[in-house]
Amino acid sequence: MSDARLSLSSLPLWTWLVGLVLLAGAVGWWIQPENPGVPKPLGQVRITLPDTASTVYSSPCATSFRVPNHAKIERQATRPGEVGCWYNVSFPRFNARLHCTEMPVDGRLSALMSDAQSMVFGHEVAASGIRRHALDVPGKSGILYMLEGPVATPLQFFVTDSTTHFMRGSLYFNHAPNPDSVAPVLDRMEADVRRIMETLVWS
Repeated sequence: MSDARLSLSSLPLWTWLVGLVLLAGAVGWWIQPENPGVPKPLGQVRITLPDTASTVYSSPCATSFRVPNHAKIERQATRPGEVGCWYNVSFPRFNARLHCTEMPVDGRLSALMSDAQSMVFGHEVAASGIRRHALDVPGKSGILYMLEGPVATPLQFFVTDSTTHFMRGSLYFNHAPNPDSVAPVLDRMEADVRRIMETLVWS
């Protein structure tokens, strides 16, 4: 035992210092905290918009208007006793549909306009704002409503000649709307709906 004490005490001072430094370094490396991961912000899917070419479509109610070439028309069957036409302008690329209804005015212009506005303002609670674009050209008038925020139907419109014809439309996405990710699509579809309204002709 005395020989062991003697051999340890006879070690040079620098040997002890080197040993202590190595020991401290090993302990420090062992207990170093891990760098917390930094969450990356969610990215938005890049959307490539199709060209703006369009084609004239003639509806079952003898109206015609221009629709984008990337859209498809889905006819809806009329039930017995129903008056009017129902069809969808489908946008498969954007997973969206514009539900369109054409009705004869038959002296009910005020009621038809009130119903269209009720559908718009029924989403007012969820909307962060509502913009309006008025259509006022010879032979027809109407309003395009742009609802901002996470609403079920961000675009709605109606067009009428005030005496005989009335057309209403509502745009729906087939997924939960994310205003940030669909903003470029909505800008494009707003232009498409305006074209429908502006080119609408009654035979």
